[in-house]
Amino acid sequence: MKRNKSKRIPKILKINNINKKDLKISVLFSNGEDRIIDFWKIFNDKWKIKKNDVEYKLLSPIEFAKVTVINHSLAWENVEVCITGKNNLKRQVPYQIGADTLFELSDLDSSMSFSIGEMFRKARLKAKKSQVEVAESAGTSRTYITRLENNQQDVEIMTLKKLIEAGLNKHLRISIV
Repeated sequence: MKRNKSKRIPKILKINNINKKDLKISVLFSNGEDRIIDFWKIFNDKWKIKKNDVEYKLLSPIEFAKVTVINHSLAWENVEVCITGKNNLKRQVPYQIGADTLFELSDLDSSMSFSIGEMFRKARLKAKKSQVEVAESAGTSRTYITRLENNQQDVEIMTLKKLIEAGLNKHLRISIV
């Protein structure tokens, strides 16, 4: 019997950049993707907000830039909404947009991404080695190298070390800046 694996919705971990002029935010999601959320398009094209909508205040770059991450969602404490809780008690809470909605409305942030496969391919070509030569030297298959270079294959650090040091005769150096 096959198990149904439910797709996990990524959470927002942090804000990378806020472009208040264009109303865009780059965020890091829990799946490792950096994504751009274009609120100008969302507010105007998708949601068609009007003056009486709670989001209208966020069209102001100054108000928009006051965004924070609360409970893995984007929130604006400067914009409050009234919610009704248990026992019909009403209370004011910061305006939030859930990570599930934002993930669907966002695009990959190419300025923040890099590809190990692309970096490996450039290094292999610079070393003037074929995929077959690298695979034989590193004890793997040409198919693995192809999949890695096409970003269809995840790679463990020790495997990458083996590919670079045995396959390309180079040294792997990893830094966190």
